Amino acid sequence: MKKVPIDIPILKNEFIHEFISTFEFYSQIIDSLQDYSIFTTDKEMRINSWNEGSTKMFGYKNEEVIGKHFEIIYTEEDRKNNITKTKIESALTEGRVADYRWSVHKDGSRFYAYEVIFPLKGKDGELLGFVKILKDLTERQKAEQAIQKYIKELEELNTHKENILAILSHDLRSPLSGIIQMAELLKNEYKT
Repeated sequence: MKKVPIDIPILKNEFIHEFISTFEFYSQIIDSLQDYSIFTTDKEMRINSWNEGSTKMFGYKNEEVIGKHFEIIYTEEDRKNNITKTKIESALTEGRVADYRWSVHKDGSRFYAYEVIFPLKGKDGELLGFVKILKDLTERQKAEQAIQKYIKELEELNTHKENILAILSHDLRSPLSGIIQMAELLKNEYKT
């Protein structure tokens, strides 16, 4: 059997080219998801990737958040209550954690979001960091609050309507009872 010489540098270049192409392809997919914030952190929870959807959602540019702790997007209350630690522990034990909560824009304003956190593991199962995906649900939250407000107002109006009908019913019967009593009185006087 004749051995065919293999040119290692060519194989390396092909592998590197394929790796870069695949990486760029997946990066384009993630960046095209403009309605979703998708970012990753290292094991210490420092942000190490940040998609265009994250920039759009939070207002931070890539260079402003890379290397920062991911608590930057949480409310002050959540930070004080160690919500981030609880979420990470849940993601590690359960494989993921999903929740609805308030997050903070760069300007400090809040928005309501659905978030999912996954552990990011290497080939051998070692923890590399975490992936966080968020969807802004502020408009949906506002609509649900408006619906709840209208339901409450309708319930109050219904209660008022029932009270008014009870009063009207009583008032309509009251004049008749007076007439009936007067008729009884006249009838008794007429007999005597």
